[in-house]
Amino acid sequence: MLTNLGGCLITRFRQLGSIDDLQRSVSVREDAVRLTPEGHADRASMLSNLGNSLMTHFEQLGSIEDLQRSVSVHEDALCLTPESHPDRASLLSNLGNSLIRQFEQLGSIEDLERSVSVHKDAVRLTPEGHPGQASMLANLGASLMTQFAQSHDYSALRYASTIYSSAACSVTGPPNVRFQSASHWALSCITLGESPMKAYQVALDLLPELAWLGLPIPDRHHHLRSTSAIVRDAAVSALAADQPEKAVEWLEQGRSIIWGQMLNLRTPIDALMERDPRCAHELLSLSSQLERLGNTQAPSSHTPQSSPQSIAAQAYHAAQRRQKLIQEIRQLEGFERFLMPKTISELSSAAQGGPVVIINVTNTRGDALVLLHGSDNKVIHIPLQHLNQDPNAPVGLSVSFRELVGRNIRLLAKKEGQKTTENELKDILSTLWIGIVKPVLDGLAFSISQRTNKPRIWWCLTGPLVFLPIHAAGIYSGRESIIGSKVSDYVISSYTPSLTALIEGYRRDPVLHKGLQVLAVAQPAALGQMHIPGTKTEISHIQDLAQARGIPLITLYENMATVGRVQEEMQKSQWAHFACHGVQDLTTPTASALLLAGDSRLTLSDIIQLPLPHADFAFLSACQTATGDEKLQDESVHLAAGMLLAGYRGVIATMWTITDQDAPQVAKDVYEHLLQTFPPDPTKAAAALHFAIQKLQERYPEKSFLHWVPYIHIGI
Repeated sequence: MLTNLGGCLITRFRQLGSIDDLQRSVSVREDAVRLTPEGHADRASMLSNLGNSLMTHFEQLGSIEDLQRSVSVHEDALCLTPESHPDRASLLSNLGNSLIRQFEQLGSIEDLERSVSVHKDAVRLTPEGHPGQASMLANLGASLMTQFAQSHDYSALRYASTIYSSAACSVTGPPNVRFQSASHWALSCITLGESPMKAYQVALDLLPELAWLGLPIPDRHHHLRSTSAIVRDAAVSALAADQPEKAVEWLEQGRSIIWGQMLNLRTPIDALMERDPRCAHELLSLSSQLERLGNTQAPSSHTPQSSPQSIAAQAYHAAQRRQKLIQEIRQLEGFERFLMPKTISELSSAAQGGPVVIINVTNTRGDALVLLHGSDNKVIHIPLQHLNQDPNAPVGLSVSFRELVGRNIRLLAKKEGQKTTENELKDILSTLWIGIVKPVLDGLAFSISQRTNKPRIWWCLTGPLVFLPIHAAGIYSGRESIIGSKVSDYVISSYTPSLTALIEGYRRDPVLHKGLQVLAVAQPAALGQMHIPGTKTEISHIQDLAQARGIPLITLYENMATVGRVQEEMQKSQWAHFACHGVQDLTTPTASALLLAGDSRLTLSDIIQLPLPHADFAFLSACQTATGDEKLQDESVHLAAGMLLAGYRGVIATMWTITDQDAPQVAKDVYEHLLQTFPPDPTKAAAALHFAIQKLQERYPEKSFLHWVPYIHIGI
């Protein structure tokens, strides 16, 4: 009971971070060892569990004494466990992990060599096909990589590469262990001067399983967040192999799965459940069985022990049946590519409205990958030389920009400090222009356009770039500030969270008919938020424009804007305008919400679950908050993209809070442009926003960048 309590305390510590829980875990597991007599069958597992708690305690507080005790109790546990015991491999692996950490702290080569040796023994004792085999192999690989770093012995590196390859390709291993092993395999290949393409392909093919396999949601989010850098590195390797199409496929494979999981959208298994419930239930059952078997590798007490050979046989048969079932599912109509990524021939349709530019940045280089309509599925690769000279520039720009806006957002209503803010923003926008946007426009042979119908371009950003206002890039001061020195002189910019999001938008039938209905929601006085009385003027402008053109408008103001009523009208309306505050939950993105009547919240989860058969265009005006000392992040981008993925084909939103004075005028100008033709075409929303911002700049040339840069368009 005590050792189980210790395990619960460790789990709670990992979730909530309370050091008290960690310390209590050590204490109760010490009591468990003390109360378990010599010769008791459970004493070895009690010692091993104590060793694991001590290791975690060391990792948090850095006490060498904890580390040394961890090694000692793991050795004691091993001494009590015969060669034939089913727990011996796990105990060896635990000891090996403690030894490698002790080497890292104290530098004893003996600890390093023993770590490699005991990990080899752990692998030897784990039968082929056992679900714990991948973890045993991965631990051995880590010790070998440490050995290579210490000795520069390339035989250790080659051995590690082989071991990681075996772990990554273990069909019965946990997907997260296999994915990390594949990434280490790729890195070892690069160090050896070999192609990492096969390793990255294995890693990317595991993404669907990471996204929906029966793991707790926080674990899935954690695993998926850790994939971003690996996906971007994989794309770089594809470019080095002169395969830009593969780079695009991999980037999309990573982005679309991450967005789908983070926003809790329908997974492939949901669609299968509707088409063939029997197959869906069996697939879930087999996946859960593999997950459960994968968790049997840790030493336990008070539970019957299965032999490693028995567990391996169960896992092997479950994995084989699962693979066969997936092949059966792919025979179903509409499921031919179940759990398979989109190919470049499918992805190319994202560019039917204009060029889609994916900007990929890593800590070594930056590249633009462009999809063009009618390019025969070929991808244009534009190396970003300025970023290659300083690969860390995007990270620095992102941090500077977020801190800058977070620090100065309160200055929107004041004058002091704005000059400094202007200069800093000008520098950031200039750097984006020189390093990213101008090379792309030149590479695509765009020329300055004086036309009212400028060509459109879509930006699909990765890594630290998602925080940056690419759409506003340009030189805004000095002699270089002339026509042709900013992105808006050439094109109308939109963003997309993924190529799939654009493809889905084009796939849905546009709502171009006389039955257009608009929903306008205003909440100027949300509890705990700054009062925004301008929302009343904003809604009044929309009412006047709709009335003049005979367009039905449903207005929900203040107390009328309850969650239930808003949901009801959203299901009936093609367009939705929200003039209210919004909050973004970065831990649980689906809890992000629009603040409505009283203290009620319309969460992204609520919106996604709504049947929105008529959804076409949404305008999120003044929907972002920047309170306290929070650093600005791409919060409204997440919220807006969530609306896009919930069914709206296009969304206007803001990257941060805008002023209550600007919002009504921008909204008025947007709708005036959209309603010039009838029936109105919401795919002109990006152009409408483009011209509305131009008008704002012309009316108030002295206004800060903070007034107009935050406005963005997402989707088609």
